[in-house]
Amino acid sequence: MRRQPVQQRGAATVTAILDACASLLNDYDYDDITTARIVDVAGVPIGSFYQYFPDKRSVVHALALRGMESYLNEVEELFANGLVADNWRDAMAQTVGIYLRMLAEVPGFGRVRFSDMLDSHRLDSSVDQYELMAERLAEMFVERFGVHGSGPVMLTFRIAVHSADALFKLAERVDAAERAHVLGTADDILSRLLGSILDP
Repeated sequence: MRRQPVQQRGAATVTAILDACASLLNDYDYDDITTARIVDVAGVPIGSFYQYFPDKRSVVHALALRGMESYLNEVEELFANGLVADNWRDAMAQTVGIYLRMLAEVPGFGRVRFSDMLDSHRLDSSVDQYELMAERLAEMFVERFGVHGSGPVMLTFRIAVHSADALFKLAERVDAAERAHVLGTADDILSRLLGSILDP
């Protein structure tokens, strides 16, 4: 973003722009979305758009970060409020469940997640959403369940995040009858990876 909003009106403008972009990503390819289309759906002047964003790519990147933060905030609430399961496998299922629910319910989340790619268009490489997600999840799981295996903690969580995201994307593309198998495979891989550091 060019600048962060400091007043409520500015924050509302930014939210409207991000919501409009999320809505458009559900119906259009990246190349078919223009700044003019975004401001039209958002109902804001084009000048207000350029106050905060230099181009549509910056909007998509901000949307990706917002989605990641929303997801991680929900997971952190589980851990902070004592709602997380007593064992790490059930806690993993809870965190995956939040992710899959957001894929189904949050506009744009299925198109812009924790990757730095959107339909082969590179976003801002200075912020790696995978790294941020892996770091935060590792902190929460290690603090709650401890490290018992000998595997490299951060690398294991990085592999887990990359693998899960790839398989969840595949689950969206296969037939409904095959989706359960893909998600089951994701569960097996995550359990095996995290078991190498969280199991005694």
